[in-house]
Amino acid sequence: MLSSSQPANSSTRDDPIVSYSQSLHDYTLRLWTESRRIAEEKARSRAARKEEASRRRREIEAPHPPETSNT
Repeated sequence: MLSSSQPANSSTRDDPIVSYSQSLHDYTLRLWTESRRIAEEKARSRAARKEEASRRRREIEAPHPPETSNT
């Protein structure tokens, strides 16, 4: 396994296994990053909906001032 502290020589960089491994790593990192972005968006959306529902509930449950008639 290559260590980031060791310089890669040209034979290592040209090795198809190393190239494949790096490509697979990059691909899975992109998938994971996209998955996290989507999950965080969903969590923010859920939190916003929950807050909106809570706000509406408070508005409904709040005591309304009595109406006065002008008759």
